[in-house]
Amino acid sequence: MRGHLVKRYKGSWSIVLDLGRRRDPETGFLKRVQKWFSFRGTKKEAEEHLSELLHRYHQGGVLEPSKLLLSDWLDRWLETAVKPGLALRTYETYKSLIDKHLKPSLGHYPLGELRPDHLEGYYHGSTLQQKTLESHHNVLSGALGVAVRHKLIRDNAASLVMNKPRARDNPEEVQAQCWEIDEARVFLKAAHEAGPQPEAFYRLALESGARKGELCAFKWSDLDIEAGKLTVMRQLIRRWPIPIFGAPKNKKARTIDLSQEVLGFLRKQKACQAEVKLLAGNTYQDYGLIFAYDQPPFGMPLSANNIGQREFSKLIEAAKVRPITFHGLRHTAATLMLKEGIPIKVVAERLGHKKITITLDIYAHALPSMQRDAATKLGALFGA
Repeated sequence: MRGHLVKRYKGSWSIVLDLGRRRDPETGFLKRVQKWFSFRGTKKEAEEHLSELLHRYHQGGVLEPSKLLLSDWLDRWLETAVKPGLALRTYETYKSLIDKHLKPSLGHYPLGELRPDHLEGYYHGSTLQQKTLESHHNVLSGALGVAVRHKLIRDNAASLVMNKPRARDNPEEVQAQCWEIDEARVFLKAAHEAGPQPEAFYRLALESGARKGELCAFKWSDLDIEAGKLTVMRQLIRRWPIPIFGAPKNKKARTIDLSQEVLGFLRKQKACQAEVKLLAGNTYQDYGLIFAYDQPPFGMPLSANNIGQREFSKLIEAAKVRPITFHGLRHTAATLMLKEGIPIKVVAERLGHKKITITLDIYAHALPSMQRDAATKLGALFGA
């Protein structure tokens, strides 16, 4: 491809790129194809810009920025790149954060005019947590990366951001979200007073370390009471109007052993659920769930948000224990297991971590006490 300049008036130029000859589909004749760009500046600057355009064209790059709005591109990216290849829960999470946050704040920018400083301004001006903003940044980076591959834009503005939002599980913060064993026992007493279902639910949460969505998706078919084993094979994605389940976070099912105590609570829960089914009759929507609504709408999955906020908070208030998040139950389970000397590999398997290093990074606060216990035991083993 070749190009040349056409002077228009003082300080203004037309840059003409000759794209060769192409056959007109209607007439069948070869037609000369050109692309024209306006440029303001000196002749030398125009020549430099012409050279840049020629170089960009030969490298397979974009000749001019896309005028497509970021909001429109995010919608297209969701439907063509995310929805077909990722889990439904991931798609719904992405769609929610795009509709609620990214489109209102950044969607008005043309795709080709979006700059790193626009994104930095959004991050720095937001009151959202760093962990949330990190998710927003990852979504933007993914969407813009696809736009670059499609040659809609030249650069991925998200990859050029200098101070990207970063959130890591800080061991000190994780420790603050953990109960000591005495606090956990007091909380479980409050759960016991609330009824068989809360008692079984929270006891299982603290013994298994299962995620909230996994707890809400357990079915009786996952439980082998005789063998004392429970298989974690799904998580609740959406409960209304029809429950939708998906694979666990790491995409793999895992089987964990349960104590006789928690198995006893689950037996009691099954008996109470059978009574609810008799009372509800045909209005009970039976999805085979271990934990389900025992009032209208009978049989529907428990609301993960309701459990994580209102119900959990009420039990904490009743127990008069230090407030933690619902996810803090998972942190508590892991920390107590490590402090009891349970091998890290076993803890990682129960939690469903892909790699043992994830467990080590998150629960580093429990390691010093394990080192002390190891030293004490070795000293006792070898004697004075």
